[in-house]
Amino acid sequence: MTRTMSGGVDRLRAAMAGPVLVSGDAGYEDARAIWNGDIDRCPAVVAQCASAADVVAALGHGQEE
Repeated sequence: MTRTMSGGVDRLRAAMAGPVLVSGDAGYEDARAIWNGDIDRCPAVVAQCASAADVVAALGHGQEE
């Protein structure tokens, strides 16, 4: 079963100063890449926190979803 979070992502974007990326957004592919090229994961959301308040918003979103 696939869960979509379009409404939740919109709320997260409104709550954060930093970018919030989902698959298909410009920059998503670069943002999801990690140092180990053998690991290829596609998270539903990449929250690039710019402040402590962004961290709080991202963690809250994760708990809700």
